[in-house]
Amino acid sequence: MVSFEKGAIVLRSPACEEAAYDIGSEKAAVVCDGKGGLLCYKVNDRQQNFVEPFFALTLLVNGQPIDPASEKTVKMIGRTQEVTFRAGQEEITVVTFMEKSVNGAFFRIFSKSGKAFSATFDLRAAKAMPTKTGATYFEEGDLCLSSDAPMDWLRENESFYATVNGELRVLLSFGESPAAHKAAFASFDKAERAVKEEIEAVRLPAALSEEEKAFYMMSHFAALENFKSAGAFRAFAAGTNYTYPLRTYFRDSYFTVLSMLSCHPDLVRDEIMTLARSIEKDGTCPSAVKSDGTAFWGNHFDSPSLFVMELFDYVAATGDDTILFEKTAGGTVLFEVKRVLDKLSDSCDQTGLIYKQGLNRRDWADEVNRGGYVTYVEALFARALYCASVLFEGRDDALSAAYKARFEQVKNAINSLLFDGEKGYYVNFKTTDFTEENLSIDTVFTVLFGIADESKAKRVLDNMEALLESGNNKKQSGGDFGAMCVYPPYAKVGEAVHKSARPYDYHNGANWPFLTAMYAYAKALSGREWRDVLLAPFRYAVSNGIYTAVEYFSPFCKAGSRLQAWSSAVAFVYDRAQKEKFFK
Repeated sequence: MVSFEKGAIVLRSPACEEAAYDIGSEKAAVVCDGKGGLLCYKVNDRQQNFVEPFFALTLLVNGQPIDPASEKTVKMIGRTQEVTFRAGQEEITVVTFMEKSVNGAFFRIFSKSGKAFSATFDLRAAKAMPTKTGATYFEEGDLCLSSDAPMDWLRENESFYATVNGELRVLLSFGESPAAHKAAFASFDKAERAVKEEIEAVRLPAALSEEEKAFYMMSHFAALENFKSAGAFRAFAAGTNYTYPLRTYFRDSYFTVLSMLSCHPDLVRDEIMTLARSIEKDGTCPSAVKSDGTAFWGNHFDSPSLFVMELFDYVAATGDDTILFEKTAGGTVLFEVKRVLDKLSDSCDQTGLIYKQGLNRRDWADEVNRGGYVTYVEALFARALYCASVLFEGRDDALSAAYKARFEQVKNAINSLLFDGEKGYYVNFKTTDFTEENLSIDTVFTVLFGIADESKAKRVLDNMEALLESGNNKKQSGGDFGAMCVYPPYAKVGEAVHKSARPYDYHNGANWPFLTAMYAYAKALSGREWRDVLLAPFRYAVSNGIYTAVEYFSPFCKAGSRLQAWSSAVAFVYDRAQKEKFFK
């Protein structure tokens, strides 16, 4: 049974049942198993990582193991998972946490009564006898383990055994230096306080239900726990599945930082600088940038616009225009704006719109060949031109005016070429000989960015409510699972590929929480009910045993990767829904 308490997701279930929960730091990430152990341990930029089963914990009270059918309580919030087991009148609690700067998983295990208990650590990576002093420090290859009580080691079982009075503290790390590991263990209490303070520092919007508070915290930490640091690379990874090679995406980062602008602007600044210093000499922006500064899947059509938009939003939100004059390979960050827009403009035709030539999967829907004029790409381009006009105002007024004029040209062309008056929405994409007429949720940016006038915006949102909100669309067979990313699914052979070739999977009709958030925000700005559609991904997740933000899902496919950073856009919507319009 799942409930919500002060921002935490609370699960009550049999002791034997798994409750996977992702936790990340700037250097690593683990998956807690809901039983006091770990399913997985990943280190940034490392191919060899421990995967399930990595580390299992067994507890004994009065010499007896905990009944697997007895009830346990699992609380999950921020970078912590707390599991409380019951054995008769005794309770044993295991708190697992990661501190943001440490590559290591901390464990604090204690009994409610303070009486002795026994713990077995089944650690498959352990291969040698540990050193035994008053406490235990063990090192084998890339694995380090420290505890504040002595442990017996049984080589044959690859397990540690400890009997302690009342409390045991343990730090487990992989791929960290022994010196850094020992320093982290010496700061155990300080690290635990920092994790608690990080949770307490989150400012929840007013008038949220307990369910919404938990959803907000999940979303907020989906961004925060994906901030990664590796040398000069300081940026948001797309998710814990995107750390080998460690990389940050132009598009993922844009939607990720929306929730961070008001509370962690320093991290947003770091993200922008990491992107700016990786733009190629000709102004090309790749899909992502690796931790060594090189491109990952080059030349994407949405990346340049999103870079300009992210810079604009940061300056507008913080007032910090010093970032514009930071040095880059091309000169300054502000000059990078001109460079990327100049390069992107090479793909424009006489309409002023970008024309994607041939089979082309180089935007967010990278399993769909969207060619010609893609409404999503054009809407972002229009927004980037507007943002550039403001950024150059007072700095290069002639250039500012030119960008403003181009914005108007692109805006008018989107409306004249891509809005279908009969259908009442913007088509997905259009080539010289084919138009994909399904409704794509990513066209909602025409509403958010003021491209659609009031009449068109109303018709677009009316159709999205009728066609994309699965609870309203009785023609689709998945029931109510929130907003689909497209409807109907792509039908042309070769148009959607790989996972997206299947209806209601990936880019072909699944629910993407970051796009659902943008759609919900558009509904909120239009005075429509928006909370239910925003909550749909969270309700689906927790009802299916998923307790961190997912990338995408539907009843017809396996949910995408968890702790996905751009799903944090949900927190942005809760922060902004009742305030002045963000995208001015």
